[in-house]
Amino acid sequence: MKKTVSLLLCAALLFTAAVVPASASADDGAVAVETSADMSSVFADGENSLIVFVTGIGQSFSYLFDESYVQPGAFENGTLQDYENYAPLIAEGKYKTRWNLFETDYADSIKEPAVMKLIAKIAGQLLGTLFLRRNRVKEDDARALIRSLFRYNILDGKTRSSDRLVTPRYTLPMSEYPGVYNEDGVWYSEAQDRFFTSVPCREIAREALGENYLDYLYCFNYCAFSYTSDNVRGLHEFIETALRENKVGAEKVVLIPMSMGASVVSSYLAAYPDVADNHVRRVVSVVGCWNGSDVVADLLTQSYAENSADLFYNGIIADMVGEPWGYAVNLLLRLFSKRSLRDLIDSLLPVFAEELLLQCPSLCVTIPTYRYEELRSLIKRDDVRAEADLYNQNQLNLADRIDALERQGVTFSFIAGYGLPFGAITSDFKAFGFMASAEKTNSDEIINVSSTVPGVEAVAYNESFADTEGRELSPDGSVDISGALRKESCWFFKGQKHELEYNNTALKLALRLALGEIKIVSDCDGPEDRFFFPQFNGARNLKKLTRDLLPACRAYLASGGTLTPEQAELYERAAAMPDSTVNDTEADEALVAEFEDMLVSVGALPAPERQKLTLLTKMLRSLNDFAVKTKGSKGYLDF
Repeated sequence: MKKTVSLLLCAALLFTAAVVPASASADDGAVAVETSADMSSVFADGENSLIVFVTGIGQSFSYLFDESYVQPGAFENGTLQDYENYAPLIAEGKYKTRWNLFETDYADSIKEPAVMKLIAKIAGQLLGTLFLRRNRVKEDDARALIRSLFRYNILDGKTRSSDRLVTPRYTLPMSEYPGVYNEDGVWYSEAQDRFFTSVPCREIAREALGENYLDYLYCFNYCAFSYTSDNVRGLHEFIETALRENKVGAEKVVLIPMSMGASVVSSYLAAYPDVADNHVRRVVSVVGCWNGSDVVADLLTQSYAENSADLFYNGIIADMVGEPWGYAVNLLLRLFSKRSLRDLIDSLLPVFAEELLLQCPSLCVTIPTYRYEELRSLIKRDDVRAEADLYNQNQLNLADRIDALERQGVTFSFIAGYGLPFGAITSDFKAFGFMASAEKTNSDEIINVSSTVPGVEAVAYNESFADTEGRELSPDGSVDISGALRKESCWFFKGQKHELEYNNTALKLALRLALGEIKIVSDCDGPEDRFFFPQFNGARNLKKLTRDLLPACRAYLASGGTLTPEQAELYERAAAMPDSTVNDTEADEALVAEFEDMLVSVGALPAPERQKLTLLTKMLRSLNDFAVKTKGSKGYLDF
């Protein structure tokens, strides 16, 4: 099996192993939405509930503060870890840096003499690798550098790696998220903005819940590098506090786990299996990671695609880095012999995984149960292995636990994307295409569909089941839902990226499920139903349409611009697209392109700039193409 993969791969793989920003806070000047006076329920069952999003690791930010905030006497009361102290600081932007997975500002670390010396030492070892044509980088030096650069991500038996680090948690409805007034006198909440940027459902929630929709919405944040047990306790305290202090008379919650949030919710329901303790009415999973991802298992076992060398030298790095420098990286990497580069990656990638992923319980739960025994021995720390063992055992009993909760009245629904290989669309995820499972898996770019809908079977994204007897297949024949835990309450969007990026249909469905207006597919599988959400649907991305094109057209008309009858009809069709819950990806994209061309033709939008290749880009691309043609997947000196 070919293993010629770059150091860029290992950074990109871990950096993107998950999914998309949320959270912030502010002072007591926050403006709150008025609570409904009569407490009347907007929920189908007649009793209000709180809707708690348990988001993915890409949606929870951690904030690093200056040393001054952890000195004695920094605050009149409490410490930086108290909400009353960190909330206004975050809202006012008084933090050094923030991140959702890895710290991205290494300026302070690199300036330290010991770290500078270490970097210089490794640079020398890389030169030795280049000229001696075999790996000369010392594992201990690489390990020391990783620990220095990622110091705030490494757990050593503590919830936080530093007292200067805060992952804000707002046990408040979004109507009470604090904020600040900007220079124009407009009140702004970073916490609200961050949530609705990553989960663009503001208008959908307003339509479903009413004008006081923010009173119903909550978001549970947690640090990507954390202990699962801490997150479980934190979620329990969060729910208890929210129900005790909520503004809508709710006594239960609807949990909407997204991406890795499903691992937190699964652990929570295992720890609190009785509704009297967990207070859950419904669980609506949106691309939830219920059983890990083969991306992670492949990474830990260094299992790369058979054509990984070809992918590596011919385009994926350029896609990840961007033009023109991606071509330059490709050209420079060919200076190393194929053997030395392979040895370098094979020696460094396990160190990266050992120091970061395998030290962290909240990331170890991304190992699928069917590969856990194979990988368990890689987890060296007893405390981390104990949490991973417990999670794995709980997941083996997931079907029984869901049955037990449903007997208590809890309902489960699952929303998933499918029909993509790993790393198919998004440049940040291109590195996932190197993994051995990429060509064999049916996914949403990051997570297997069999994980986002437990019990589902699937063949590779471009294949269909040969043995169809007794199966209940997707229209393309690649997904079998006959064994799904709740086949009557699961929905699939073909070709949909993991983040559900502006797929308003999927978010509408999630909110209607949360409200109990839809419970199973037969409630919404026909145009005659009040809501129409086909069980198998297409992908959608309305970002350009709703953010740019429709506002531009409205501004043009408001300024006195006119449209011909044909252009007006096109505008109406484009404006109506968000109301449709049947996603025809190809037709939608064609309509958006036609609408954009029309706006350009009437002067409502400037003509899009055609990307002109610079001389440097043309030169580097030509050199890269020549190297691919003459050397294939080898270094310059490989024969």
